[in-house]
Amino acid sequence: MNPPRKTSVRAAGRRQPMSPELIALMRLVEAERHVEVEAAARRIIGAHPAAHPLALKALGFALIGQGRFDDALPIVRMSAERNAHDPEAHNNLGIVLSSLMRWHESLASFERAIALKPDDPEVLKNHGVALSRMHKWNEAVPFFLRAIECHPGDYVEAIAQLANVLLAANRNDEASVCLNELWKNDPENAGILSQLLCASLKRCEWDELTDRLATLRALSDGYRKVADNPFVVLSFPGATAEEQQWVAANHCRGSIPESVLDAPRVPAECARSVEDAPRRLRIGYLSGDYRNHPVGLIIPQVIELHDRSRVEVFGFSTGADDRSEIRERLRLAFDHFVDLAECSVSETARRIRSDAIDILVDLSGWTADGRPEALALRCAPVQVNWLGYAGTIGHPKLADYLLGDPVVTPHEDQAYYTETLAHLPHCYLPADTTVHLEAPPSRLDAGLPESGFVFCSFNNSYKFNPAVFDLWCRLLSETPGSILWLSQPGGSAGERLQKEVAARGVAPARLIFAPRVESRIDHLSRLQLADLALDPFPYNSHSTGIDVLWAGVPMVSLLGDTFPGRVGASLLRTVGLSELVARSPDDYCELALALVRDPDRLRELRARLAAGRKHSALFDMPNFVRSLEDVYSRMWQGLVTGKMAVLV
Repeated sequence: MNPPRKTSVRAAGRRQPMSPELIALMRLVEAERHVEVEAAARRIIGAHPAAHPLALKALGFALIGQGRFDDALPIVRMSAERNAHDPEAHNNLGIVLSSLMRWHESLASFERAIALKPDDPEVLKNHGVALSRMHKWNEAVPFFLRAIECHPGDYVEAIAQLANVLLAANRNDEASVCLNELWKNDPENAGILSQLLCASLKRCEWDELTDRLATLRALSDGYRKVADNPFVVLSFPGATAEEQQWVAANHCRGSIPESVLDAPRVPAECARSVEDAPRRLRIGYLSGDYRNHPVGLIIPQVIELHDRSRVEVFGFSTGADDRSEIRERLRLAFDHFVDLAECSVSETARRIRSDAIDILVDLSGWTADGRPEALALRCAPVQVNWLGYAGTIGHPKLADYLLGDPVVTPHEDQAYYTETLAHLPHCYLPADTTVHLEAPPSRLDAGLPESGFVFCSFNNSYKFNPAVFDLWCRLLSETPGSILWLSQPGGSAGERLQKEVAARGVAPARLIFAPRVESRIDHLSRLQLADLALDPFPYNSHSTGIDVLWAGVPMVSLLGDTFPGRVGASLLRTVGLSELVARSPDDYCELALALVRDPDRLRELRARLAAGRKHSALFDMPNFVRSLEDVYSRMWQGLVTGKMAVLV
């Protein structure tokens, strides 16, 4: 979501007669001839040491228009200070601060402007944008609604921003209403269509999905012109790795000032030889998900097992404290835990630098509570994209390496990543093997019928699509008495999924939704009741795949062409079940049906998984962490020697 850019240059207070110079200046402003505005405004200010208010404001406008936000800041700040009762001056200051990613400070400027002019739709919208850039989605909604209400006509920009924050807040049904109206009025807008597709997948609304995906590709020149959040596109059927990279690059350019992205890197002052290191490597993990979240649930054992003779570990948290047990466990696991939730982007970078971090590992990327903007300011000599975001972050300034594995990020795909690929020897995903399984509940207590084969897929609803359900309903049709067990989706998605299975000739009652349970142990224990897990595509099970395999449930997966679509195969390869990786949808269906019809083989696979809890590489966390530390050491050596090659 881009920072606000629309500035105002009008005289504040009582109308004053303007000199010919000012009249000429305002004509240049109206024509948005920014370079000429700057020159004319500087001439006027130079001739009037008191700095005429309108000329000062015009100079700020010209600098903003040229994208020179650092130069603009002292000018617009001076304008706001000298014209304390001018709401537009405070709005312009807020815009500059927001463009510099100083969102907390920008809020104060917008609040001052609103206090002076409560019904200005532009300022209300700008305030909402600043809140949304801070990921305060629900707090932003009232400002966008008020901006729309105060605007004399259709305030399309504010409606689009409202739809964006509703999507981010998982208020998907409300977002869909906004997006459908926007799309009807602007059917050539690829950005709106991309968001509408995201809402459709979250809501399991597939009637026009295929046609709209084709339209998006046509409108955007094969995704070359899409600048939406790249996380959204990872789940779009048919999107290639190259297309995902284009979207990430576009979004990065639209979210982070060019002056930051294009600035030369500061040489690493602390570069030193690993062999001669007077201290351990200082590893920082940056995440917005140190909470009851998939990343928060699979990372703690890694932090606990780090060899403190090799590394010192720092946890930098940019997300809210949910006061969960997992949050407290993570806080205690790190050598140092730093809460940066209320810090600005620049404060985040300064704090991480002050801790002299050698390697900063970003665990969020472009997901909801990430702070990739701070990565662009270079917080550490080496920066790594790992775990939370299954794709390229889109610009080499943000991350030097992407940490994957031979299956999810094969070397031949290096061209699709702005980072240098680094491989762990086995699956790039860690597990938390400290969670002990308890006896499963009864099928009735879990909401399942007493008999019948149980397929399961406890994935988010945006990973489902028509091709996936065509295949899964085929399995249900050919397996009498079987059921499909899913996690309860939000909003109206559950009702829509029931209609989808009915349209494929399957009774809706065979689709069973599992309610959310607070205890992770309870969830993992009930998973043991499933007979076979079904991996969705093109966005596979990630932490959910680890969960089912830890619970001893075999999983069938389709090998995809992109990072998020190859994770299931990586999990199965690492746990020793490569034979369950399908190469085509038909192969997937045949594999699953063969297991349904061969209970002895299914029992044998479950026995292998049970043994795998002690012996497979997927659950060997001490070895995983040693391999991780070895990769970090090679990354640091690459910095010292200046040789950043693909790391195997």
